[in-house]
Amino acid sequence: MKIVFIADAHLKGLDDPNQKTIVEFLDSLRAIDKLVVLGDLFDFWTGYNRVVERNYRPTLDALVRLKKRGASIVYIEGNHDFSMGRFFTDTLKAEVCPDSAVLDLNGKKYYLSHGDTVRMTAGYRLWRSFLRSPLFAVTAAVVRPAGVWKVALYLSERSRGHHNREASRHNATEKSLREFAAKKISEGVDGVIMGHSHSSGVHSLSGGVYANPGSLIDGEYLVWEDGRFRVERRRT
Repeated sequence: MKIVFIADAHLKGLDDPNQKTIVEFLDSLRAIDKLVVLGDLFDFWTGYNRVVERNYRPTLDALVRLKKRGASIVYIEGNHDFSMGRFFTDTLKAEVCPDSAVLDLNGKKYYLSHGDTVRMTAGYRLWRSFLRSPLFAVTAAVVRPAGVWKVALYLSERSRGHHNREASRHNATEKSLREFAAKKISEGVDGVIMGHSHSSGVHSLSGGVYANPGSLIDGEYLVWEDGRFRVERRRT
């Protein structure tokens, strides 16, 4: 079995030249059993609508082609993309997880998450809760899709400012992810796989492993094959 894990491409729409690169990468994936997206493939996705569909159509079509080649898809929502909607659940038949999931690989259990919930301020906790609330869903439903897209752009920039502040603190986010992974392993899982920090690596911890695919937009992704994890770089 071969599984590919990706995260943090932060695609911004049709005007983003990186979308072509990501489409080419997805089309290059052959003979894989599963694609696991660990959040933030899209820089702003706050529910499925025709504006989102139009801006990400090339990537969505590439995911359909991947599905037709026999790969199943798991989508762990991130802090930039959530409420993935019917395209993922009905068209792609993807397993969509709002917060986390546990993946069984050869009898070993791996905890999956984007990683943004590991280190939350009180303000971010409230903000995240609001974005996933019925109130926000109703608001998004009554606003024209173009208006939702503008809101999404604002949310993206707000979140990015938070991430940039974290990066300036000697990558405190990655340190927190490793500490969280060690805690989860001590509680009984065999490993933890998260994104969010944009820091790729496979790290042995006491009793298990913590792996991070890094940022796909930087060319990094994670592969599980023959019982082992490895970080690879997409071809340029």
